[in-house]
Amino acid sequence: MKGLAGRTDSAPALIAEAEVILHLNVEVPRAKRAQFLDFCRRAFPIYERIGGNRMFLYEDAANSGHFDEVGYYRTAADYSRSEDAIKNDPVQAGLIREWRGLLSAPPKVSVHHKRFP
Repeated sequence: MKGLAGRTDSAPALIAEAEVILHLNVEVPRAKRAQFLDFCRRAFPIYERIGGNRMFLYEDAANSGHFDEVGYYRTAADYSRSEDAIKNDPVQAGLIREWRGLLSAPPKVSVHHKRFP
């Protein structure tokens, strides 16, 4: 599995197989929208380097600046590795600080674990 630039996995297959889904609902001020989009383009491949995951960004068509960042993790272990990296990798920790600075308010975070196919 590779990041954005060299994705070779099938997104539909990973979504169907994902044991864990991370959902981040965020709001970005209009003045920071372009900066936020650039940030996601830069950050998602770094988050995906851990392996076993893919990140996607969706914007509310009726409400510009309202986004859903969705991470699909093939296994619970992949999700756990990703969480560890955010805490322990200075690069990823720095990205999280930068990300928070782009938001209008704290993100709404939910983590969903697959219970059956």
